[in-house]
Amino acid sequence: MATDPQQPQLPADPMDALAARLGEHADQLELLGLTVVRHDERLAELRAAMDSPLPGNAGKGHTPIPPPRWHDLEGQARADAIGRLRDWVRRVYVPVYGHLAEGMATCWPEHPLALQILDHLSETWAVLYARPTRPQRVLTAQLEFQLRYVPAAAEMLRRETSGCEHQARGPLSTRSRPGGGHHG
Repeated sequence: MATDPQQPQLPADPMDALAARLGEHADQLELLGLTVVRHDERLAELRAAMDSPLPGNAGKGHTPIPPPRWHDLEGQARADAIGRLRDWVRRVYVPVYGHLAEGMATCWPEHPLALQILDHLSETWAVLYARPTRPQRVLTAQLEFQLRYVPAAAEMLRRETSGCEHQARGPLSTRSRPGGGHHG
């Protein structure tokens, strides 16, 4: 019997072709499963690196505190948060950042923007500098912090606290400055 040229030719046993195709899919699914396992392992390594910036030094670096909600803080909670910043300003900001720190007036605790900026600077500084060693990625972050963020923040602090009407006016630094030492 002659076959009709118009009819598509089917394989002799379609189940064989179907089984072969299913086998290919099973192989691909197995490879995908192994890839997902490898990605999960790598993700776990990255999470561990984020939780412990330095291998073997878990808990020895600074863990940032939750950011204060300056707009909600009142009473003793606000005083405690400002006290923490005042201590950092006294111990680190003024002695380390010299002329940049001089531009901020002593009334900075009266300025919500100054509180936000100083909180961020103090926590970032602690994360970058309160560690026993400095891996390359930290050196890069420290340099960017010093060259970009601190000068920009200092300028924002100067502008925010200059020319205000608070009673505790004056430069943060006790050093004499041209112009009588007053801001504004």
